[in-house]
Amino acid sequence: MSNETSGPTTAELAALVEKLSKRVVELEAEVSQIRAERPVPEEDLIAIAAAAAAYMGYKGTVKAVSYARSTGWSAASRRARTANISRGTMPAASL
Repeated sequence: MSNETSGPTTAELAALVEKLSKRVVELEAEVSQIRAERPVPEEDLIAIAAAAAAYMGYKGTVKAVSYARSTGWSAASRRARTANISRGTMPAASL
């Protein structure tokens, strides 16, 4: 048996850590420059995060609900009734 180690030496590891640290600093500067040039809207980030969470199987909970004065369905119904009255026709009766 020999006492030789098959892994890198301490000096080689220190050099690799230094190289990676410099690269991380460069990448952080590049990312901050890109963010300053083209900020991502918060709505897009929320949509991306929700899609990623759903893909990974996370079932989110509703934290807040806001109610609108009129929904699209009720507004469309009112428009349809108004349009039928103005044309002089009656809407079809449902059974």
